[in-house]
Amino acid sequence: MNFPLRSPVLPQTLPQPLMMADQDLHAPYRDPNAPGTGSTAAVRLLRVLTLTLPALGSLSLGRIALGWFALDGHLGLIEATLIAVTAFALYWSMLSVLTALLGLFHPRDPIPIPPRNGLHIAILLPMYGEPARLTMGHAIHLLRQLHALATPHRFALHILSDSRDPKAQAREQALATLFRHRHPGLAIHYRHRAQNIDFKSGNIRDWVRSHGQAYEAMLILDADSIMGAPTVLHLADVMAADPGCGLLQTVPRVRPGHSLWQRMQSFASEVYGTNLGRGFAFWTGAEGNFLGHNALVRTRAFAASAGLPHLPGRAPRGGVILSHDFVEAALLRRAGWGVRLLPQADESFEDTPETLAGYLRRDRRWCQGNMQHLSLLRTPGLHPVSRFHLLHGAMAYLSSVWWLVLLALWALPDLTDWVTPTAPQAYPTNGLMPVWPELPAVTQGTLTLAVALMLLAPKLIGTIAHLRDRRPALAQLPAFAASLVAEVTLSMLLAPMMMVHQVRAVLRILAGIDGGWMPHQTGKTPLASLIRFHATETLLGLGLLALALIGGLTPWLLPVAIGLNLTVPLAWLVQTKAPRNRLFRPLEGRS
Repeated sequence: MNFPLRSPVLPQTLPQPLMMADQDLHAPYRDPNAPGTGSTAAVRLLRVLTLTLPALGSLSLGRIALGWFALDGHLGLIEATLIAVTAFALYWSMLSVLTALLGLFHPRDPIPIPPRNGLHIAILLPMYGEPARLTMGHAIHLLRQLHALATPHRFALHILSDSRDPKAQAREQALATLFRHRHPGLAIHYRHRAQNIDFKSGNIRDWVRSHGQAYEAMLILDADSIMGAPTVLHLADVMAADPGCGLLQTVPRVRPGHSLWQRMQSFASEVYGTNLGRGFAFWTGAEGNFLGHNALVRTRAFAASAGLPHLPGRAPRGGVILSHDFVEAALLRRAGWGVRLLPQADESFEDTPETLAGYLRRDRRWCQGNMQHLSLLRTPGLHPVSRFHLLHGAMAYLSSVWWLVLLALWALPDLTDWVTPTAPQAYPTNGLMPVWPELPAVTQGTLTLAVALMLLAPKLIGTIAHLRDRRPALAQLPAFAASLVAEVTLSMLLAPMMMVHQVRAVLRILAGIDGGWMPHQTGKTPLASLIRFHATETLLGLGLLALALIGGLTPWLLPVAIGLNLTVPLAWLVQTKAPRNRLFRPLEGRS
């Protein structure tokens, strides 16, 4: 079907400006213009099974552990704590496994019929000091692609700068002017905010209030976003066909970049993350989530439903909501608008920091934002699944606390016996200090293997899905297998460091230390800076290794000690330039 190209010029007479007032987080809200869309009965049933089966599994394992610890007829406080922490930690692992399984069976959505009357869409590009030519160039390229296609939808690019450096702002302004001269048929707009109020969410809100009334939808990008025109048109067609949909989120994949860390992250995103995204979309239905970028949002629904107030108190627990995207999705759903993930819209990409240190600094900000979500769990009117998304975001960081507590509790009897050795007993508790019952070696090995397989299962299932979708040639498999082994090995070695980092991030928030907002770090981190940055992990690793050498640490905690001691060498390794071979490259072929 062919459609005439429409002029991207803004109408002369604009509708009434959109207010986008703060939402009341103490009273329910329903947008009178929302059709009240929701998930089908089949999706709701699938969701109940997805969320309850892991709970039943973790409770069953907890009951088995309870019987084991109570062999002596007594259950101490530490044993009870260990059972509870283990069951709680395993729930989230089992949920990931089940979500990955669902990804194998996610049905493809029907292709929407292009509407006769398309949407007027603004492409929003927020900037905060990123390289102007590269960042703006990607968005201009997308706009040119869209303008060249026969479509009923109309598109305009709005570059929304929050850059603080006057020289950077001047470069952005000059480039915007240059691009307008080079492409007179495209609608390209540039605006710089004098005050960086409320960071990215405030940047978007400022645009909604000043220009949002002229557009039916907005495609929100990040400075590192790259999207293909067919994917954007697919999002636009789906939204035009579904008047109850307020937000369509793609599942962005990480671009390879040039460092080994970026290539490793890209490989994991493509092979494992794509399948997890499908499974997540399957059970969330119309109660999906928002990642803050690479998503199409209905402008008036967003203005009416998603204005974010400041949280009570001071940062890091109060003030500006940093992880605003989860909250905006929850408020849209509360107001009666559907929030969906579209895994089929697969030309959607983002960058990741090129170094491990840069990744961890960004992760610290995400931790602060996600921990703020805990104070919003009781917001009136939220859909139960939206509350779960908020909790799940916080658990992405709190789970490291549980795993650290779990490791400490398991190691406690060995450390206690080394400090104050006692005579052998059947199944005793040495005062407040527990002594775990002895298990046969076969049983211990089986349990260890089961836990390891459960933690690796999402990756294994994602690999199966990737092989099924790509249908690779036999000659591709050796390099792919080597990439899998390398990624799993590096991930396992870095896991203890990630755990320590995230526990530190949580403790910083509890201590009231505000991490603030910062642009992405670029360039290699010097070795001296890496040693200072990872000093905590290294000292912990050396302490654990010393305990192991003098017999004060159980042998199965040795991998944790080794991983912590290798943090600095691995951080230096993964920031080096990726080799010119097929390592960490996904399979080629048709999906």
